[in-house]
Parts: sequence; structure tokens; C-alpha cells
Amino acid sequence: MNNSGKLAVLLPLITPFLSQAAESTAASSDHEEKIVVTANADAKPDAAAGAGFKTTDIDIGPLGNKSWVETPYSSTTVTHDMVDNQQAKSVSELLKYSPSTQMQARGGMDVGRPQSRGMQGSVVANSRLDGLNIVSTTAFPVEMLERLDVLNSLTGALYGPASPAGQFNFVAKRPTEETLRRVTLGYQSRSAFNGHVDLGGHIDDEKKFGYRINLLNEEGEGNVADSTLRRKLLSVAFDWNIQPGTQLQLDASHYEFLQKGYPGGFSYGPNVKLPSAPDAKNKNLALNTAGNDLTTDTISTRLIHYINDGWSVTAGVGWQQADRAMRSVSSTILNNSGDIKRSLSDASAAGRFRVLSNTVTLNGHVDTGTVGHDLALSTTGYVWTLYGSKGASQRYDLGTTNMYDPAAMREPGNGRINKDGARYKSSENTQQSITIGDTVTFTPKWSAMFYLSQSWLQTQNFNNQAKKTSEVNEDGLSPNAALMYKITPSVMAYVSYADSLEQGGTAPTGEGVKNEGQTLDPYRSQQYEAGLKADVGGMNLGAAVFRLKRPFAYVDADDVYREQGDQVNNGLELTAAGHAWQGLNIYSGVTFLDPKLKDIVSASTSNKRVVGVPKVQANLLAEYSFPSLPQWVYSANLHYTGKRAANDTNTSWADSYTTLDLGTRYTTRLSNIPTTLRVAVNNVTNKHYWASIFPSGTDGDGGSPSAFLGGGREVRASVTFDF
Repeated sequence: MNNSGKLAVLLPLITPFLSQAAESTAASSDHEEKIVVTANADAKPDAAAGAGFKTTDIDIGPLGNKSWVETPYSSTTVTHDMVDNQQAKSVSELLKYSPSTQMQARGGMDVGRPQSRGMQGSVVANSRLDGLNIVSTTAFPVEMLERLDVLNSLTGALYGPASPAGQFNFVAKRPTEETLRRVTLGYQSRSAFNGHVDLGGHIDDEKKFGYRINLLNEEGEGNVADSTLRRKLLSVAFDWNIQPGTQLQLDASHYEFLQKGYPGGFSYGPNVKLPSAPDAKNKNLALNTAGNDLTTDTISTRLIHYINDGWSVTAGVGWQQADRAMRSVSSTILNNSGDIKRSLSDASAAGRFRVLSNTVTLNGHVDTGTVGHDLALSTTGYVWTLYGSKGASQRYDLGTTNMYDPAAMREPGNGRINKDGARYKSSENTQQSITIGDTVTFTPKWSAMFYLSQSWLQTQNFNNQAKKTSEVNEDGLSPNAALMYKITPSVMAYVSYADSLEQGGTAPTGEGVKNEGQTLDPYRSQQYEAGLKADVGGMNLGAAVFRLKRPFAYVDADDVYREQGDQVNNGLELTAAGHAWQGLNIYSGVTFLDPKLKDIVSASTSNKRVVGVPKVQANLLAEYSFPSLPQWVYSANLHYTGKRAANDTNTSWADSYTTLDLGTRYTTRLSNIPTTLRVAVNNVTNKHYWASIFPSGTDGDGGSPSAFLGGGREVRASVTFDF
């Protein structure tokens, strides 16, 4: 069925909601009763220049929703207005707008780990949806997001044990106060067409029951000739305002992502220098029957209750299952001239991740004399279960060629991505934390924050006969302290210290290691930070200098796997976002980073730069509209990533690259319907570049990294109707 046919099938399904939304609006036009707990989502379209650039507040776990300028953390926020107006499709596209974040690809840019400040993220501990842990290494539908809050900090005291790669909190769209009936029709790549329906409002006159529904269907040929791109989303959010001050939220989503015919990873040995990147749009670098078939289901519920004006409690439970069927073409770079050996890996079943997460937080305010206390007591945790394929992976040799002039590949197997084979539970990881904290306000200018969490971790491993092979139980504390000084009511300086727990590594097996299979005590990472934040002149301005250190383990000369060595990242972040001048708005930042490996496996890798982490990364998103014609907006995004170490010995480097995206949009009325037309060209110059370098390990082991290509030039266009 073609795209127009599918849209024809979809429209009858959404018509009842459109009709109900219209009736609800008419019935409630004169209604005066107000519900205390309501969504923040705005039903009105905002395509004005700079929409969503400036951040007023941010959600920070047990602290709750706080003013951006009053939080002692470096952070960035990408809003739904930015997602819509930039026509973003994936998490990796959102990360490029923040100067300290990257996507570390693990099978493609849609199957990777978000990271901040040059530190590798974890699969579950660093990513959240509405405060509940989710899987990061699967495709995520940004069309269902209200915003993405990125906390560039060490967060163990707030969220429990995690990698020092920051926290990525995805905030889902919620029911709107006003009725929302938005339909977007779009075009992407070569011939991929999409339809997106966003509906919100209330189903009753008293506004006790709110809904938000997002439907997405995209299918066609992707940005590479003969490729396939397919995305399908159904997400629903329901709010029940039980009484003023009490709200029950229910959310569910189903997302299908299929991408075939795109180039895979390029691995290379320690003695091969990474050549310059080939053309990512060359179809002979890919096999049109190989790729990723990902399905993600998520269900969650949250209860929010305001006890009185000073105290509130929030409790939530979430469940997610991510099935990852992957049929991958891997290319091994043989020499500096770009000769490659290719192979196809075909798993017998999709891998499966399940996450059951929980959170409960009590927030309140008390005064002791002239000193104010914003208190928090919370618990958060998850059970993360991994399932592997029982069958053996089939590997096919696809021969050798040169990546600059590659020969076409022939399908060696049945051409299907296997999804439904037999699986077994390979491991179960459990962690739970109790956090207590106080933000103390001494005077209108001076305040301090103290947070401490106690965490418990358990790891269990199983073989394919369902027999437990090992179990490790660990626990520990994670503190965080900050001192804040308000220079003016809208300018704050701060210094902070954080010490965070992270699950220890497990010794490798089958390599002659004396303590094989042993899981070490939890790692401890440390961070020192000093920053300045200002909300002035219609702009958010931020500066932060930091020192971040994390330990790691490897096998020493005595064949013992133990903790030894550190990654030390010293850096400076500068950000500016908001209204800069008449008609000109910017969302920008630059990070200067010195990521080094200290005291590691050999002298050849000690004190060397960390693989894949740029010393300088910058992004400038600028939007301009003439004051006399504000409905017409011009946009440009300039992204720069500096050169990166391509191996542990720093004898090979990935070139720096700069990409330019250009776009325009126009808001008008067609038959009295508010309409926004958008056109954009990404990577205008068709720059060939390595978007991500995935190291073979985090400990300078001198192994074989993998490089992944950035996308070539691409045209996107859409039209949005607000009925």
C-alpha cells in the first residue's frame, strides 16, 4: 500500500477524536472552574523565529521543576518547537544542538548511547522518560516529545548509580489545556513520505479527563538509493484530574523503526590509520536487505499529589521492552588507502531489553528562623533484563573492495532480518537508591545544596539453559554539594562537587584471567565544577569550567582484572540561547575539552587523548525574520566537530568537520486554517565525515575501534495544519 493509501486508512481512525475535540472546545468555552494540576503543553503552533530557544525551567529528578538560572548544573533543553521547526527525526539530531553532547554509535546512529562531556553513557542508567529509566540503545520517536532536558553533570546523588555521561530526560507530550488538532504531512530523503497527527484536549466539560495522541506513519526510500526507511508510532497520554491538586497520568507508546540499505560500521586495527570518510550516499557501501528492525513498547503511570502549598509527592512506575533485530554489514579497513573486507552478520533472533523502573519523591519547604529549606526524599531504581539469541549468528564473507569505489554486494542469504527466534535470559541488573537532600537559602543572595544517595546494586548472569552462573551484590553512597551566589536576581554563580557511584566492571572469561567472571566493587567518579548562569535580555547565558574523572579496570601483567587508571576530562562550556537582536535568535554553544587517559595499560596509551572525543565542539542555530514580516523565518545551523583521536595510541585521527543546514518556513492561513510550510536542506555541502568513533574499550586497550558515517545532503519538507 502506498503512503497516500495508508493515510486514507488512518484518517477515519482519527476523525472521532477530531470531532470530540471540537465538541469539547465548544462545550467548555464558558467554563470557569480551574484544575490545579494541568499540562504545560501549548496547543497553539509556534513557528516564530527562535521559538523554544530560551529555557525558563528544567526538571531535575528529586528537585522537581526548577528555574533554569537557579540550578547549579550546566544543562541544555531542546523543545518540541525546535523539533517541529527543524524537522528533527532522531535523538542524534537533537544532540548536535548542544555543544557537550554526542551520540556514540553502536550499530548506527539510531542504535547508540547519548553521552556528555566525552564520557561514555550506559544503556539504561543515563536515560529517562518522564523521570523513569529507559533503554538508550534503540530508536526513539522525537515526535512524541515535549522536550529533552540534558544535565551535563555527575548525577549519582540525584538519580542513583550511572556513568558520568550526564542525564538525558525525555519529557513526553501531555494533554493540552486548549484543544489541539494538528496534522503534518512531510517529505524526507529521496521518496520517504510521512503523516503525523497530534491531538490533545479534554473529553469532558469539567476538564477532569485529558488526552494526547500522537500518530506517525513514514515510509519510503531513505537517503541512500534503494534503501528503506519506515517509522510507525502510536503514543497516548491520559490525565485524570481526580481532584484539585491530584492528577493520575497514564502513558503508552508503540514505535516501529526499520532502516535498510545504509552503510554499517567500519572497523580498523591499531596499525591502520583511519582514512578520510567515503560518500555515505554510495549505495554500494550498503546492502539493501541489511539493517535494523527495532520495536519499542513503553507503558508508564505517575501520580502527582499536592499535599498543601508547600509539600507534594510524585510516584511513578514504568515498563519498557525494546526488541532489536539487526542484520549488519561490517567493513574492516585493511590499509590507509581505504581497501575494505566486508561481511554480513545475521542473528537468529532479535535481542531484547526489558526495563521495569520506579520512582517516588516527596518535596517540601520549611523555614527555620530566617533560613529556608527545600527538602526532598526520594527513591528510584530499575530492573533491567537482557535476552540473547539461543541460535548461532550466521556470518557471510562478502569479499574485498575499496570504500571510495566499492563494488556492489549480492545477497548471500534469505534477505530477511530475523525477529522471532528463540531467546534466553542472559542477565538481570537491579539497582535501587534512596536520596535525601536539602537546598538551603541563607539570604536572598546565598544558598547551598546538599544531596546524598544510598544505592544497592545486584547483577545476575544466566546461561542458555536458564542456570544462574553468577551473582554480585554491591552498595555505596553518592554525595553532591553546591554553593550558589546570586549576583543579581537573574545572574547566579556556583561551585559544586559530586562523587558518584557506578556499577563495577566484570572480568572477561576465556582469556586466561585469574579472576574471570568477577564483578568489581562499584566505581567512583568525581566532578568539580564552577559556573555562571544568567537570564538577561531575553537570553540564557551560561559558562561552566569542570574537571571530571572516572576510573576503569583492565587485565594487568599478572593476568588479574582490577581497577587501575583513569579518564580525566577538563573542560569549558559556553552557551547562549534566546533573542539576540531585532529579528535574530540564536541557540548556540561551544565546548573546549581535554580528554586524557591516565595510568593505563601501557606507556604507549597513557596520557593520550580519548578515542572519538573532540577537543572542540560548537554549534550555532540561528533564526531570523524581518520585523515587518515575522511569519517568514530563515534558519541556518552551523555545526563543528574538531579532530578526534581514532585509536588509543593517537597515531591516527579522524578529521574535523563542519556541516551547514539551511531552512525556511512560512506561517499563513489556508481557508482560515493556520498553516506552516517548512523546507530544509541538511548538510548543504554534502560533506563526507565520520560522525562517530566507537572505541574497542574504555581503558586504552589498543584494540580495534569502529567508525560510522554521517549522513549526506538531504532535503526535508513539511506542511502543518492546525484545525
